[in-house]
Amino acid sequence: MNRFSRRQWLQGVAGLTGAAAAARLGALPSPAFAQQAPAEKAAVLVVFLNGGYNALFGSADSFAGAGTFGVTGSNQRALGNGLVVDGPTFGNLPSFALEHMATVGIRHGITSHEAAQDHSFTVGNSNAVLKLAAAMGGDGAIKAVQCGGAGIPGGRDPENGVSLQTISDMRSTIAALGGITDATVPDRAIAERAIAASRYMSTKTLVTSPRMTRTLGQGYGAAVETLQKPVKTYDYVGLANAYGFSPNTTAVTNFTTQVAAAEVMIEAGANVCCAVNGGWDTHGDRDGMAVRGMMNDRILPALKVFINRVVADPTRNVNVVILGDFARSLPGSDHAAGVSATVIGKNVRVGTTGRFDGDVRLAAGTPQGPGLWAYLARLVNLPFQPFGSNPHTGLVRT
Repeated sequence: MNRFSRRQWLQGVAGLTGAAAAARLGALPSPAFAQQAPAEKAAVLVVFLNGGYNALFGSADSFAGAGTFGVTGSNQRALGNGLVVDGPTFGNLPSFALEHMATVGIRHGITSHEAAQDHSFTVGNSNAVLKLAAAMGGDGAIKAVQCGGAGIPGGRDPENGVSLQTISDMRSTIAALGGITDATVPDRAIAERAIAASRYMSTKTLVTSPRMTRTLGQGYGAAVETLQKPVKTYDYVGLANAYGFSPNTTAVTNFTTQVAAAEVMIEAGANVCCAVNGGWDTHGDRDGMAVRGMMNDRILPALKVFINRVVADPTRNVNVVILGDFARSLPGSDHAAGVSATVIGKNVRVGTTGRFDGDVRLAAGTPQGPGLWAYLARLVNLPFQPFGSNPHTGLVRT
């Protein structure tokens, strides 16, 4: 093993992580991705609205007759094949989204937050995010990413060697991509030796206390693999300007920077990125104005940029899925017993399997949570079925 100073070791760790834990690392770019289509980068951005996801967004016509949740005959937008969305919010998305959007029902029958969340994100004994990221393959150093500090639901056990890595600051990843010059980031060869040596010195602890040191061990592996990847040019200034924040901002602190971080990580070879946004347990929002305001102010501005820059890129196959714990019940915008996700992507056929009735109930026979992930697996063209067969066959472009 090459020798280096303690100072170099500390610089390597600090410069790469930008945080205290080695598990909070960015990633370097990967020119390839999934085994089934090496010329087309496939990825999924999971947007989870913690607390709930009002059905008015993806099933607006369900509420027009009674005028509930503030839906009227003039503030809906019919997209075709039975899909009607909320006009003031989703109806103003870019044209690509309006032509490649579906509402996907999840009839989980649960009205408690934690249980509903676990149902939607757990398939068998696996976290669905990690299972999908692992199934997509590729040679990205980090395949499953949590953008920002808010955690996705479900377990954290790795799936076929793929662990969930949190990125709370994009600086090290951006520097590695060539988007900025950072004098505080050490030479990559030195940093790789430093992290490898640190992992070697921690071997005994990692082996004897595998659960307590799980994230540390995962972080060491991701760091070493990250530093072995090639570097290519990346325009972070252009990205920051597109999303409307300063190029000096690299910390992931709000939904806009979460989505920007997802774009950076997809560029770096990630398969699945997650952005969690809180505050959607909107009791008392009888006219839907609170959730419309949050959607327009907090979520859609960054999502529109991401759709135009990434999802609509014909050389990629990037999909967005938006979901929450459950829909909001009537009359008080409380907890319904199911949820419908919104999915946008190049292989999405406009339509719905998640239309609610006027009492916020999904039809009997609507698939449960695993069906959504089987649908996503189909959209990214997996040659096998890690979540079983896709029950939403009518929502796939042929």
